[in-house]
Parts: sequence; C-alpha cells; structure tokens
Amino acid sequence: MQLQPVPAQHRQTNYIPSPLLDPPVVLPLPSWTSDIDEAKSHLSEYGMCVLTDVLASDEIDQLRHALERQSDAERLLDSQAPPGANSNRQSISNLVNKGKVFLDLVEHSVSDNLAGFLLGKSFLLSSITGNLCRAPVEEPQPLHRDQGYVPATVDFPAACNLLWCLDDFCPENGGTCVVPGSHRWHAEFQVKPPPRELSVQITAPVGSVFAWDGRVWHGYGPNETGEPRRAVITYYCLPWVRQQENWGISCLQEVLDEASPKLRNRMGLHTYGTLGGISGTRTTTTATKAYLGNYDVELPSHIIGEAGKLHRLRRVSRID
Repeated sequence: MQLQPVPAQHRQTNYIPSPLLDPPVVLPLPSWTSDIDEAKSHLSEYGMCVLTDVLASDEIDQLRHALERQSDAERLLDSQAPPGANSNRQSISNLVNKGKVFLDLVEHSVSDNLAGFLLGKSFLLSSITGNLCRAPVEEPQPLHRDQGYVPATVDFPAACNLLWCLDDFCPENGGTCVVPGSHRWHAEFQVKPPPRELSVQITAPVGSVFAWDGRVWHGYGPNETGEPRRAVITYYCLPWVRQQENWGISCLQEVLDEASPKLRNRMGLHTYGTLGGISGTRTTTTATKAYLGNYDVELPSHIIGEAGKLHRLRRVSRID
C-alpha cells in the first residue's frame, strides 16, 4: 500500500494561512477595523490586526486605575521591587494575582475570537503583563519573534499576543515596531532579525486591541514624548507549549478557587491529551476521568512520596 502525502499544516484551528511571500517583502500596515472577521483576515494576511472599539470608557478607567495603583505599590517595595520597577518603562508581571479586572481580559470574547482563531479552542494563557511608560524611553526593543523557541520551519502560529491599549499608541510615544507579513517568510528569514529599517510603527486608538502572530518580527519603539503609554498584554500559546509564567507555583490558591471553568482551563488546569495532569492522592474526578481524553484538573490534597509517604500540596496564598 502506498501512502499518499498530505500537506503539513496546523489542523487544530480554523486558521487559514496566506501564501508564502517569496521573496520576503514587507507588507503595509493593515487598516483599523471594528469587524472581528476582517480582523481575523488581517491576522492571516499581515500577521497582525488592530481591532477597535473593544473596551468601553469605564473599562479603560478601571484598568488604568488598577495598573497605576499596582505600579505605585511595586515601586515602593524598595530592595524587594522587581527589576525595572523604577525605570521609565515599567513592566508589571503576573497580573493574575493583581486584580479581577485583568483576569476579565483573559475571558473576554475578543480573546476567544482572535487567540482562538490562531491557536484553537484549547489555547493557554502564557503570561499577562502590564506596561507603562512615564518618561522618555530612548532605546527601542530589539526585533524578535514571540515563538522564537519554536523551530522556524514550523509554518503555523504557536503563540500570539493581544495588546489592550489603555492610551492612544503612535510612533511618537513608542508604538510597537512591526514587520507586517514577516510570518509568511521562508524559514531561513525567520532565524535572525531583519534590519530595523524594515519595521514600521503602529498607531492604534485607546480602547482597541493590537494582536499579532507569534512569528511576526516586532519590538516596542522609543517613547520620544514621555507621554503616558499604558497597556496590558495577554500572551497566549498552544496547549502543548510551555507557558511563560509557571502558574503552578506563582498563582495564588484563592485565584484558582475563585476562577471560572474557562479561566482555569486557560491557566492549564485542564488536560490536553496526556499533558497537564497532577498525580497525587485520590480526587473526586479520579474514577471518571479519561486518561487519554481531556478533563478538568482537581488539585489533590497530598503528593505521594517514597514508601507511600504523603506530602501536603502547599499552595501560595493571600494568607501568610
């Protein structure tokens, strides 16, 4: 029996790839759109989209307030402050523990639609980070690909970013530098970053979402004006890719206890085939779960050690 070849493609999603760009040319920036289907089309063609009118004014105010409050609090941690807390461009990591208003973005229908289009329904939250510029930032970020840990020969998105704009983004205040269409280049052009001169800077209105494919070359730009530029970035990945944040250690137990089934799944408390289980003492789902299927993960009370010794599964908590 002779096997018939089948073109290699990512069959876990509804993503429809656009043809390779040969030679590797840079496309123009896609226009803004408020239509979700057009945004998906832009993700396929350009590797990015700007979806407008996503966040209402009250949601923007709540996110700004929560981000500013967290920023001020982390700056006051002195020697315990995270790296870069007192720099002109502050990055606030692990927002899952820092307010429900941030977690709502993970469950937002736009996350379902855009990340789900690129990565399929079982995608995971890899990290959620806040970014603030409070003063001029001269140095741009080096161009990089967010799935640089995946072989360049992989011809489908393994990760994507959704940047939730809490201010207007423009070249003057450091709008992200991108190389539109670079996700459609041959593998040999996806190993080393292209010359920065090939990149262009985005503009996006406050309340919009700027989304991009993990294969696209990009990096934040210099903020020449020093005007506030605030954003929350939700970074998603395929269910078999290791997450950027190790939620099993850093996520508060109370966050998991209060999370909806969707949020628990996004954080990895749902198996994907044989991946993502937690083996320990018996749980209520032990007798019914299908070990080769997908099921919600319940944390056991104890991990079983040598000679059957039980070790309590301790979790980081709001209670010291």
